[in-house]
Amino acid sequence: MSGIAVFVPDREMHLHVENHIKASEESRIELLKLVPTEDVLGEAQTAIDQGTNIFIARGRHAEIIRKNTNAQVIDIVMTAQELGLLVQKAKGLIDRPRITIGLFGWGNMFCDTSHFDQLFGVTLQRYTLDIDGEWRNMILDAAGDQLDVIIGSKSVIDCANQIDIPGIRLSGTGESLDIALKAGEALYRRMEMEKHNHAQFSTVLDSSSNGILKLSPNGKILIMNRIMEDILGQKSDALVGMPVDRFFTEIRADKVAAVLEGTIDNYSLLLTYKGQELVLIVEPIVVDGNISGAIMTFNRLHRRKATDRSVRDKHFTNGHVAQATFDVISKNMKGLQKVIELAQLYAFSSSPMLVEALSGPELETITQGIHNYGMRKNGPFLAVNMAGMTEDQQFKSLFGNPQTKDPGALLSADDGTLVIQSIDKLSLPLQYNLIKAIRSKRISPDNTPSSAKMFDTRIIACTSKNLGELRKNFLFRSDLYFTLNSLRLRIPNLKDRPEDVEHLLDTYFRQYMKQYSRYHVLSAGARKVLLEYPWEGNSIQLQSFCERMVLTAQRRTLTDDYVLSLLEELYESSFTLYGSPAGSPEGGGAGAAASDPLQELIHRTLKKNGGNRKLTAQELGMSTTTLWRKMKKYGM
Repeated sequence: MSGIAVFVPDREMHLHVENHIKASEESRIELLKLVPTEDVLGEAQTAIDQGTNIFIARGRHAEIIRKNTNAQVIDIVMTAQELGLLVQKAKGLIDRPRITIGLFGWGNMFCDTSHFDQLFGVTLQRYTLDIDGEWRNMILDAAGDQLDVIIGSKSVIDCANQIDIPGIRLSGTGESLDIALKAGEALYRRMEMEKHNHAQFSTVLDSSSNGILKLSPNGKILIMNRIMEDILGQKSDALVGMPVDRFFTEIRADKVAAVLEGTIDNYSLLLTYKGQELVLIVEPIVVDGNISGAIMTFNRLHRRKATDRSVRDKHFTNGHVAQATFDVISKNMKGLQKVIELAQLYAFSSSPMLVEALSGPELETITQGIHNYGMRKNGPFLAVNMAGMTEDQQFKSLFGNPQTKDPGALLSADDGTLVIQSIDKLSLPLQYNLIKAIRSKRISPDNTPSSAKMFDTRIIACTSKNLGELRKNFLFRSDLYFTLNSLRLRIPNLKDRPEDVEHLLDTYFRQYMKQYSRYHVLSAGARKVLLEYPWEGNSIQLQSFCERMVLTAQRRTLTDDYVLSLLEELYESSFTLYGSPAGSPEGGGAGAAASDPLQELIHRTLKKNGGNRKLTAQELGMSTTTLWRKMKKYGM
């Protein structure tokens, strides 16, 4: 039996439902019973075992079924018309202009009665009874509320009689029953339609070669196909209702939530689960402009076939292996998170790409992460730097040297990744050779057809220069520029990532205190100076400075004076052995200090504060004495 069960407390309601069934040609009511309260749960369990999935009941009956089963329950809610008739009947029992009526019931038994006092000229007090609590005591205690009449079910009226308060038993016109029966029939049709759609959806899912999950609006698993069960190694019955990030720790819950909220259109990710490499795509389900859930597609990633063991051992011996992954970059590095997300997308491609960044750990980690995240992970990883080379050296480095039988970096990185650092230093003739090789995927070191060799290397070009400006000045080829620039990744300098400066400062400070068994505290002024200092050498400069700062500190509390003097010693007055600033005219002067970042900072802050030294010192986190000394040094 599959359909609707109706439980009623009296014969009048039973007869009304019988007439409804006879009058309806498509009624889905399979069970109609007059059930005493004490038998409700047992009867409901029996009906569920026989296939019933929807119950229609009133008050206490409905609450018992709802609390103890997972079935759908439609409440019979007494309408305003039905309650109004009962109130009028109660007024007829007491010969007084205004009476107080107590309305007792369980759960969602009654409609809104907010304005009954005004409509009927009574004081109506509602009491909601708890099926697990001492509901009889609540009725008996209501005697102290000066009730004139009590309206409720048979059990309520029995209690009212014990305290000598007149009672009116609930009865209706059939209106509430008709509304509940229509709602039950509509719910049944909707559930049948969902069951039909679910069967169709399951057929489509199981015919897919990808793993597919359907998520609810709150990110819980609703359904999955057989491929997804195979990926997870578990049956769907055990996983339905669970959040998806419980299994895939690499999935960002905030990104999935953003898809479900509609703030982003989709979310993609490459992840690893139980040794399986998967490409994930999350897209919303939109119905009539509203998001009703999301579909997650998991595609098994088939990387390029790994080379044989001897070749892999040779790569490792030659250092042609990428060690770093994106996981190396701390989640606390907020300023790099968007860069990593874009880099992960670029990793899916094999096309050449451009990375704009200063040299440093971030650049190395991200380029290696792209290699290890992408399709070429099993291939070699090489990095060459064009800076400081002659054109002949650049040619041999990239294209090989027939005399020494060196194949060159492009061939050595075949089926893998080649990082070309300082691509802006590559000579124009070699830029032509490189773009020609990229397009033809062919290399000929001695420019003869017989020596040509095919290669398939993913190129990541790196630069700290503006290639667009170089192209305008005819120093960089347009064809190579546009080939690289379509997949461009810019790693912001540390000075543009203040949140990362704070994280790295704390990390390095703790690291070197532990390494040298020291304990120091940065004063508020010292911390402010370090956070606002423009670290032109990125994290390398900050890390080296923290080591020097901890290693040579003579006091437990490191002040702004100590930090400023150290910054000046290391970066602002690079004196040669002969006393003149390196690379500066004798005597220094304003021109020599024009690029001094601290001088620029002081100048901007003074201008902002209208020349007020006290305010400037406070904003810079230094004493007025230190500010005066700096201004004197810079001739300000």
